[in-house]
Amino acid sequence: MLVVLFGTTANLSLKYGLHISSHTKGASASIQNLLLSRYFWIWFVCYTFMTILWLYVLRTIPLSQAFPVLGLMYAFVPIASHYLLKEQVVFSQWLGISIIITGVILVVN
Repeated sequence: MLVVLFGTTANLSLKYGLHISSHTKGASASIQNLLLSRYFWIWFVCYTFMTILWLYVLRTIPLSQAFPVLGLMYAFVPIASHYLLKEQVVFSQWLGISIIITGVILVVN
């Protein structure tokens, strides 16, 4: 689950970092602002930890159980985006999120 939480945090951080860096004029200024942003570095650290943890998971848990749990990011990212970034999540997405969560529960148990 830590892999999923780090991945979710990383995706939200990168999205927010891109959002706030795009307010400057010019692409090079925008990229520079992104690279100097704390949200870019949160993304970088989270993805680094996520990769290291994923390597550990792959050594200790069967892939048939570990990989479906990784799919929870497809549910957690829209939920977190809705609450933290105020993005719109429509009914069909909520339905898909519930199917993903149900599927992961069924596969892992």
